[in-house]
Amino acid sequence: PEFVNPKYADAEKTIFKKPTRLECMMQDFPTVLQGAETEKVGFTSLASELCFSPVKNATADGVALQAKGTHPGVAASGEADQSSSVARILRSIGCQVEEGSKVTFNGITVTSGPDCVLKPSFAACATEFKKKFPNPSAVKISGRSSLVLSGQGLTIESLDLDGAVVIECEEGASGVIRNLSVKNKGWWKQPDASSDVEVIRMRGYDMRRLETDKIVFKKDGSIDGNYSMETTPKESARAVPEVSAHVVPKEAAVVEPVISKSAPAPPADLTKSAPEEKGDEQFCNGCTIL
Repeated sequence: PEFVNPKYADAEKTIFKKPTRLECMMQDFPTVLQGAETEKVGFTSLASELCFSPVKNATADGVALQAKGTHPGVAASGEADQSSSVARILRSIGCQVEEGSKVTFNGITVTSGPDCVLKPSFAACATEFKKKFPNPSAVKISGRSSLVLSGQGLTIESLDLDGAVVIECEEGASGVIRNLSVKNKGWWKQPDASSDVEVIRMRGYDMRRLETDKIVFKKDGSIDGNYSMETTPKESARAVPEVSAHVVPKEAAVVEPVISKSAPAPPADLTKSAPEEKGDEQFCNGCTIL
């Protein structure tokens, strides 16, 4: 089935914003099947906040959409949703992950932090999170923190993070983070709507890396950074500030997380299928294809 989905430039819908075109929607395809063909059609349904955040609109259009209660679909919201989805999965397995504060960039309001980036080399699907965080209740991440993890051989047993830390594990190496406490200035999103860099201008902010702790587990068994699996320091030393000519206002350097006084109900385990779902195939040692 084909249809036309025009975009109009005026409220009266008399002027096209750009040339329109014929489109076909994949969810309409089963409607043209008949008989035995329909038995071979299935679908996978996931919560949109875990897997879908389009970055397709101009900032001005996104502001108008958000004012109407619709997802803005811009660069700032896309990046925020990416980190939010990771944080939500971590909460679902039992990690203590606070929610950041609301901030506005170029008229787009998003939840800023924590910024969690778990690279595919560390964990490629939700089920692998349980293996990588075997003691999730011992993992605590504040709402202003930034966490970057990479490497197949890396495991996080216990971590108390209030700032920024990058932990890498080289291919062929293995490393365990245990009783690590990191507290530093971390990273801050500086509003910038007029940057010469298109990516910064498009999302409305520049990420200022004020202080970062970095730990690298090497293939030869050594460890770069202020961490030792033998001594297991209680708290890492202050990281050396990265070079930057920018001076951050004191009131903007640290954003206090907004924490609800009433304890929310524990989140559902997002690594498990819903009761009514039936998996036909399995992969990644537990994840399910419906």
